[in-house]
Amino acid sequence: MPNRFPPRKSSAFFHAATLSLMMQVSSSFSTPLLAQAAGHSPAVPPITFQGGRLRGGDMLPPSALAASPESDSGGEPAPPPVPSRRVARGPPPSLFRRSFPGAPWHRLPDYLTYIRCASIPVLVAIFYLESPHAPLISSVLFALASFTDWLDGFLARRWDVSTAFGAFLDPVADKLMVSTALVLLSGRYGAVVAVPSSIILAREIAVSALREWMAQRGLRDVVKVGMQGKVKTASTMLALTLMLVAPDPRMVAAGKAVIGTTVAVTCHRVGMGLLYLSTLLTVTSGSVYFRAAAPIFFETMKES
Repeated sequence: MPNRFPPRKSSAFFHAATLSLMMQVSSSFSTPLLAQAAGHSPAVPPITFQGGRLRGGDMLPPSALAASPESDSGGEPAPPPVPSRRVARGPPPSLFRRSFPGAPWHRLPDYLTYIRCASIPVLVAIFYLESPHAPLISSVLFALASFTDWLDGFLARRWDVSTAFGAFLDPVADKLMVSTALVLLSGRYGAVVAVPSSIILAREIAVSALREWMAQRGLRDVVKVGMQGKVKTASTMLALTLMLVAPDPRMVAAGKAVIGTTVAVTCHRVGMGLLYLSTLLTVTSGSVYFRAAAPIFFETMKES
């Protein structure tokens, strides 16, 4: 059967032109690579746009395409890049926070810490008031300050709004508040409170110095707060709250106490028991921190 589509006479010319074009394209790719491998930077002709296309058939690298002021469709200007939005940290705000969008919610944990520091002189002033309501008010004030200790840490973790200054001031405010209450009660009850108070305060100073020393070596996580330390803090604050609500024995003897004798004695005894329990936890938790830091301490001693 005869071929209905005989080859044209110009097919040889077409194949030759195609082969020549492929050689030119291969040369345009290989020349810059060879020059770069040889340590030379080949001269790249300037890239110009005309009607959304390259003039003269020059190659368009991806970087030039990204910086192109015109799009590939009709030469219209490309839309401006969309700025990346900062993803909000923490869970979405609650209904109450959305009702007051202008409020500085991200600073609320720090404000609670400031309030706890400001409550310390107020506690001292109320403690020495010659009023039958002073023990109850001082106990409620200390309980609220202790609650803010938990609340500011909870909000900072939940909203992911922790700050470096807040992380520094929060434990300092706790130690100031607890040490102030211990000193006040030691003056009222004498050695029965002064002895455990001295143990607790000595431990706090020693552990704080140990953490500072470890932080200078970048090993603060070795002595980070553990579960025993948290239980110790909670038991100490509960013990001080109960002991503050018990009125002065002289006020009870004079019949000026608002709280009855039975309630006052019960709060005092339970508070004393919790205070000695927190003293035991103070010693055990402190020993855990020092045992964890002991290898580093002895290694440093050998190096010096």
